[in-house]
Amino acid sequence: MGILQRYVIFEVTRAFSLALLTMTAIFVLFMVAAQARDIGLAPGDVARLVPYIVPSTLPYTVPVSLLFASTVVYGRLAGDNEIIAVKTAGLSVMTMLWPTFILATALCLGLLYVSMGWIPDCSQKAKLVIFKDLEDTVYKLLKRDREFDHRRWPFMIKVSDVEEKKMLNPTFKHKAKGRTGETDYDAVIQAKSAVMHFELLQKRVLVTLEKAEIQRSGRDSDVFLINNDTLEIPIPPDSRFGVDKSIQEFTNDDLNEELKKLRRQLATDRVRQAVIAGFGFASGRIDRIKWTDVNQAFVSRLLLRMRCNELETERQRRISMAFGSLLFVVLGAPVGILFARRDFLSAFITCFVPIIVIYYPLMLFGINASKEGIWPTTQALWMGNLLLAVLAGFALPPVIRH
Repeated sequence: MGILQRYVIFEVTRAFSLALLTMTAIFVLFMVAAQARDIGLAPGDVARLVPYIVPSTLPYTVPVSLLFASTVVYGRLAGDNEIIAVKTAGLSVMTMLWPTFILATALCLGLLYVSMGWIPDCSQKAKLVIFKDLEDTVYKLLKRDREFDHRRWPFMIKVSDVEEKKMLNPTFKHKAKGRTGETDYDAVIQAKSAVMHFELLQKRVLVTLEKAEIQRSGRDSDVFLINNDTLEIPIPPDSRFGVDKSIQEFTNDDLNEELKKLRRQLATDRVRQAVIAGFGFASGRIDRIKWTDVNQAFVSRLLLRMRCNELETERQRRISMAFGSLLFVVLGAPVGILFARRDFLSAFITCFVPIIVIYYPLMLFGINASKEGIWPTTQALWMGNLLLAVLAGFALPPVIRH
């Protein structure tokens, strides 16, 4: 690598580093501020949370920082007639472009690598910082959502507000199965305030109520009130309701393993029910066919298919967004050169506005279309990158022509 290429790499790297540092700081500031406002994080929680939030911003900050660095640096080089000097020396403009393209390729591969494992792990650890134990989890969810309604939890809880660890105007609704199989409520407890105390060894929660009133609508309601001011709630098994992994927190190994399991289930469940029904028809014992199980097999197949689409979409999204970093540079560098005699920031704005208005909406549309199974995942997730490639195809030839 010659002096010219080292000079270009140094300038692009410096601009990229400053842009990445600035954008990451802004992203982290807004994300931490939102969490602190909604949940009420302590300073210690914020200090532990920041290192895990930074990686999750990289898929968004790295491409934009590369775009900024390439447009600004090449715009300044062209504005200082250094591009003309290179052409006058009989060299191709690609002499100055290929170092940045190689840098962008390396960052693209690095971003793809960390998106497959490190970033999902950090996202999960960030959630663990926020919901570090069971009692804090419940209070923080109540503080954020004003209600708590987990599928395994026997009560649905609503509050008007939470002050420290005191619930104001809480309502506890005990869940029971209705006649149609849907969730119903057979007891409602209202109080002026309440405080929960988790006894993990006894696997129960004792709720101290102030001015409580209870209304029962079911004969066999298992709601326990002690001295009319203490409610006992059994803690259900697998109560990690605050920290269950979302798809975005799955590593690629997790995604592949889950997809393999779901596809195996898709291949066997409905076939098994079809074989059972077929034997029933063949033997003339139609009355023994459990049509509810057959119907449930079809419903389960639709749900499993949707889950597979979501997992496949997440896996393809990581590849698409990482590769988009390279295309941002392939588009930004020639546009910066074309805008040489104007304010070089105009080149960045000229590229960035269409990306905000077209590229990211296309990405969001593709993600939704892929999850719903409307479009094949690859086509849906790569529409935005195809657009960037087409735009780069118009911008690059005039720059390298002479």
